[in-house]
Amino acid sequence: TLVENDETALRAAYRNVEDDRAAFVCADVRTWRPDQPVDHVVTNPPFHSGRASDPELGRAFILAAADMLKPKGQLWLVANRHLPYESTLEDAFRNVQTLTPNPSFKLFHATSPKPRRKG
Repeated sequence: TLVENDETALRAAYRNVEDDRAAFVCADVRTWRPDQPVDHVVTNPPFHSGRASDPELGRAFILAAADMLKPKGQLWLVANRHLPYESTLEDAFRNVQTLTPNPSFKLFHATSPKPRRKG
């Protein structure tokens, strides 16, 4: 399932993904949830609100991913190097690895989301 809040981007994904198993949902991933928990979430979360940098958007994506995943689920996340997502990942997942030493971006692999209290 591909979830995208921007209809133009969702249409582009639809044109580019040639897999009959793919489903496309126009929704805000911070509030959308799948019918059943999932095995994997792959994301490159936005970090701008308008023109201003807003790392809280990415943090919200991380927490939403943790809520969507099965107990042994996996998150794959790419982010610009300057974004401070490490502590949110550590708070939300039992295992977190940074997989790429790159001057421009970071690739995280996080597994086994920690249960969170709702409300």
